[in-house]
Amino acid sequence: MSASPFGQPEFLEELEDELTLEDRAALGELIRLVQPSAPPSSAATRLLRGVEELPLRYAPFFERLAELWDLPVDGVVAVLERARSPEAFRKTALPGLRLLDVEGGERVRGADLHLVRFSPGMRFPRHRHPGDEALFVLEGSYRDSSGRVVGPGDLHEMAAGSEHGFVVARGEPCIAASVQRGREFTGWLIRFLSMFVR
Repeated sequence: MSASPFGQPEFLEELEDELTLEDRAALGELIRLVQPSAPPSSAATRLLRGVEELPLRYAPFFERLAELWDLPVDGVVAVLERARSPEAFRKTALPGLRLLDVEGGERVRGADLHLVRFSPGMRFPRHRHPGDEALFVLEGSYRDSSGRVVGPGDLHEMAAGSEHGFVVARGEPCIAASVQRGREFTGWLIRFLSMFVR
């Protein structure tokens, strides 16, 4: 239905001669009422604030997280609800790395599952993967030692036997979901520290 330059639908112009002055006033009011309008700025602000917070912040990724961790979507939401509290993330021996442990489903039984927070600019040391690993980035980014930049919505999969390190971008923390089946650091000092990092 196209509109005339006067804001009135074309079909009403065809009825122009048949409408009384009262009909025209009533139609004008009706058209004014159905015109889309912007929500009040306070409502828009509340809505934006709501989707910026967890768990809704990562709502576009719920299904992919459910697949990665082998959880129902409500299980993913429960993990992200826990992540609202900074105390839910535990410190590790690696400066700039915090982990929130996740209890996954049967398909990932025996793997280490985490919601991971890497500080901006963190250098994650070179390491080898004795088993497969998958890292799904929710926010922020990092540059892998191969040169690949991994950002929001990217799934970085490393096969058993692969080796790499990475550097987190400086602008913001990198938040990712991980499933890993072992990790061995290649440097002697970091190997010692890895005894304290799950």
